[in-house]
Amino acid sequence: MDTTYAALKLGMDVEKLEKWENGEHSPTIRQLRNLAKAYRINFGALFLPEPPSTFKPPVKDYRLHHGAVAGAIDPEIAIDLRLHLNAREVALELESDLGEEHPSFELSCSLDDSPVEVAEKIRTALGVSFQVQKRFRESRVAFNSWRDAIANSGVLVIQSSKVALNDMRGYSVFFEKLPLLVVNRKDAYSARTFTLVHELVHLLLRSSGLCDLNSDPGRPPHEQKLEVFCNAVASQALVPDAILLSYPEIRGVTPEAWTDEILAPIARDFGVSREVVLRKLLDHGLTTRAFYLDNRERYTQEAIEYKQRQKSGFVPPAVDVLSTKGRQYVSLVFEALNSSVITVGDAADFLGVKAKHFSTIQTNLRRSV
Repeated sequence: MDTTYAALKLGMDVEKLEKWENGEHSPTIRQLRNLAKAYRINFGALFLPEPPSTFKPPVKDYRLHHGAVAGAIDPEIAIDLRLHLNAREVALELESDLGEEHPSFELSCSLDDSPVEVAEKIRTALGVSFQVQKRFRESRVAFNSWRDAIANSGVLVIQSSKVALNDMRGYSVFFEKLPLLVVNRKDAYSARTFTLVHELVHLLLRSSGLCDLNSDPGRPPHEQKLEVFCNAVASQALVPDAILLSYPEIRGVTPEAWTDEILAPIARDFGVSREVVLRKLLDHGLTTRAFYLDNRERYTQEAIEYKQRQKSGFVPPAVDVLSTKGRQYVSLVFEALNSSVITVGDAADFLGVKAKHFSTIQTNLRRSV
């Protein structure tokens, strides 16, 4: 954070913060705690003889909105990255302490591969057949099922809950062992599912990126090709052409006669949004771009209105930690705790919840998706 940004976040004058930083004035202990909370660092770090090394986000910025440029990553996203990369280090350390060896992430592809073949490779590796998809029936179950399948393939899948949706939909950081994949929990379930698979393709390409899933032609040629490829594979993995085009419901429909009555049941079968299905139809020349764009705008407005009608109620900590950290990570922390590898205090720190919630979390862990 620069001084102006930090002062705004702290609700104080820039001049006062500058005097703290140059040693002219000193903050109180309470003010120091507020600093640590705002900067998302350990309180004790403020008492080190020298500042910790500045965190440098290990990703390329593929976003286009709001004039985003490579290297100009928002402080909140940088903090999000730092905290989730730290969670990855915790997971690897716990596995080592438990005597477990995390397997290397073997799935891979190249930009020269066929998106259809890569998509089929992903579906096979994750064990997500069309028969499995048809059992999802709702977008929440579809998202959690894809998430668990990807996590079981050796990826740490986390949901971000602190970053604004218009700033970030997802990002991925490749490592040979336990690559990191993050999606924004503020997004709709069906949109999160698409982001999951898009970012998984980045990992197959050994490419780390911060994405808004935009394949706009204004990008540099290589970046445009990369995002187009990731989108194409994600689209094929979620809705394979051969299966979609076999639907009798799509035969004989004129380009601008697609209704929700036609699209919604198909979308439900695949566990995706109506927009994804309509986009696939556009790719096959079965609708017009103008019709697609008009309906995409309608879907977006409907989603906004739906969220506005929902109450932003309190999410219980036992639910929140499983939603954000994921079943695999939470299970690993409890395995380490039950094996006396870590203390109750360590577990509470790694999960970000108080120990009084542990019993409920473990109960929730035992429940099916």
